[in-house]
Amino acid sequence: MSKRYAHPAFKAKTVLELQCKFCDTTICSRGMKAILLADTTVELFSTDFPTKRHVDVVGPTYTTPSCSCRIRDVACTKCGNIVGYHVILPCTPCMQSCNNGHFWMFHSDATVALDRVDPTGCDILLWGKIPETLDDEDEVEDCHWREECCR
Repeated sequence: MSKRYAHPAFKAKTVLELQCKFCDTTICSRGMKAILLADTTVELFSTDFPTKRHVDVVGPTYTTPSCSCRIRDVACTKCGNIVGYHVILPCTPCMQSCNNGHFWMFHSDATVALDRVDPTGCDILLWGKIPETLDDEDEVEDCHWREECCR
């Protein structure tokens, strides 16, 4: 786990695989259950690194009434539905809040979350044990390849 996630509260959180609710495409293999900093009644998911080729930013940059973060919508590249947003430029209050350093957010009503297992396949993977992004991307791609091969 990267040193930027050194806060103990985040190390114990479960790593989630997120799928687009509309087409079942895996859009993230490094998800975390989160709350919106500007409105803590809103639950969502976040990641430091979305799955390549499965999501992309769409539309113009905008802000919300809750804070002055600059954001863009994120869509599933397979079906085109909006599944979340990317914080292009975080505002000062949000950066000063206790945050997990993730700037890719996924709406809970547009995604399905599944617990991710560790490389042994026996235990739920926690953020304190997650590989760095480059190592993790190779492992996730290899895992999906093996799954397809064994069908």
